[in-house]
Amino acid sequence: MTRSVGAWIIAAVFALLFAYDVWEGIGNFIGVMSQSLSLGIGLSVFGWFAVIFGIIAPAVLFFGALWLTRTKSLAPALVIYIVALSISAVIGVDLALGTNAFLIFSVN
Repeated sequence: MTRSVGAWIIAAVFALLFAYDVWEGIGNFIGVMSQSLSLGIGLSVFGWFAVIFGIIAPAVLFFGALWLTRTKSLAPALVIYIVALSISAVIGVDLALGTNAFLIFSVN
């Protein structure tokens, strides 16, 4: 399995971009947990799912794209990475902005 240097460079650049998405997910987790503690309420089951999914989804998408591009040339590999990064961004924005606070927090 030999890959060109360009394929490895593309994979490394997108690894950094996906790592940033994971970092954003961790930041969202910390923010939601600190907001939960400051309000004195807990997270609902959906809230836990949302914050954990926001961390795991970019990593799964990156490794899926890496697996899909293992035999592709540069142009198709680049498209696959861009689509995977776009899906990761949509998931992150949807979980951060599109989710109602009443679904995330549970009043005990």
